[in-house]
Amino acid sequence: MITIRHARLDEKQKTYEWLCLSDTACMHMGEPDYPENPVPDREQFDEDFEDFYYTGEGRRRGSVMIIEHEAQDGKIEELGCLCYACFHLKPGRAELDIWLNTRKHCGNGYGTEAIRELIKYLRAEFGVVQFIIRPSVRNGRAVAAYRKAGFADAMNPRAAVEDFLLPEYRALYGGGDYGEEGTAVLTITEAE
Repeated sequence: MITIRHARLDEKQKTYEWLCLSDTACMHMGEPDYPENPVPDREQFDEDFEDFYYTGEGRRRGSVMIIEHEAQDGKIEELGCLCYACFHLKPGRAELDIWLNTRKHCGNGYGTEAIRELIKYLRAEFGVVQFIIRPSVRNGRAVAAYRKAGFADAMNPRAAVEDFLLPEYRALYGGGDYGEEGTAVLTITEAE
């Protein structure tokens, strides 16, 4: 069983390590496969994930969340992170991201289940009904997991991104982490 909870500010270091220093980091960032998306150092991570992602006051704007799994022996194991961001999007929309903290957690359906839980949470808590996720087109495992979670490839990726982003953020975030040609754009709309 997967549960998700908001990460605390004192957990920022471990979420950085899971994203940037774990054996899963090379699956979505850095040389040699993703040179357009370099692995951030801690200073860059702190700029990208401002403290509001870890405090209760920022939850409408975005949050980092911890994915937990209850093992058969009853122990809780942390599997990685989810992130949602809304500050740069039109109302009722959220951009999602996920990173697992070790390869042994990949391929077990944990990520797909965690994304579904996050969508349910955002729908119930903030009325979010449209979601976007933008992995690398070369990250086939991630794209397949997002499709399993109900996401569909945008027929017109540029138009989909423009439909989500507030105009003042299009230049900064429009290309995604991998550039316009290298970013897969997947969306899902939940019934109101």
